[in-house]
Amino acid sequence: MGTYRSFKRTALVLALALMLPAAGATVAAADQDLYSVLGDESPTTVSNTATGRLEYFTWREFDGNRRLLKESGPRLRLGASRAYNREDITFTPRIDGMFGYVDYDGQTQIGTPVETKVRYVGFGIGADVGAIYHLKGESLLEPYLGLGWDYWRRDLRSTNQGTGYLETWDSLYARGGARGETDLKVGNSAFKGYGELGLKLPMSTYNVAKVPGSGKAKISPKGNLSLYGSVGVLRDRWRYSLSYDSWRFQESDVTPVGGGFGVSQPKSRADIFGLEVAYGF
Repeated sequence: MGTYRSFKRTALVLALALMLPAAGATVAAADQDLYSVLGDESPTTVSNTATGRLEYFTWREFDGNRRLLKESGPRLRLGASRAYNREDITFTPRIDGMFGYVDYDGQTQIGTPVETKVRYVGFGIGADVGAIYHLKGESLLEPYLGLGWDYWRRDLRSTNQGTGYLETWDSLYARGGARGETDLKVGNSAFKGYGELGLKLPMSTYNVAKVPGSGKAKISPKGNLSLYGSVGVLRDRWRYSLSYDSWRFQESDVTPVGGGFGVSQPKSRADIFGLEVAYGF
């Protein structure tokens, strides 16, 4: 039953994520039709962006200052966003998906060293509201505030040294930052500079772990502020950039799993460096 409810919840969120840009497009089309009847141009413009990112992911867990484990390796992320601009007030819903296999260097509960693989699969949805400020020349700056929800599965594979297990994570977070672009002023170059910088704060995070021999445990680590950003260049409809993202979680309270045992999520941190290509249309 728990798996079925989890599936229904995931399916509902995915459906809403897919419906949000479509609903916005319907409103924009109706807005355009209204202004066409009045003989005016609609003040709302719509643009879309498709994004691909090859990222190097690192996840570490700590007991105090002692590192318990490290996961690292490449992942692929694909995403799309739709930006609505009405008199320089913007609304930008987004959705992305991620998958990859990374290396695991850690230990069992009794301290036996383990090296294996971890499979990651996940997706995220969110939306930002911002305002565009036109600066000198063709430069612009867009500060924004937003909300997002990320879901991912962390599947640790079994080895001769230990039994693997599955975790599902989901985190609702708030974020704020600014993105902008400017002319590079290099000869007759058609390139523009691009940058984004922001902070995000997990407001509600759950880690549901299937503990071997003990059943499921639902753990809720508290999140800390973490940094994200990117820097790159724009040419015509294309954007090429280097990106950085991160997660920071405190050690959670102990959750009982039966038999007098309990589990907790250690202090954890993720750092994600990426090479990103985006196309606007």
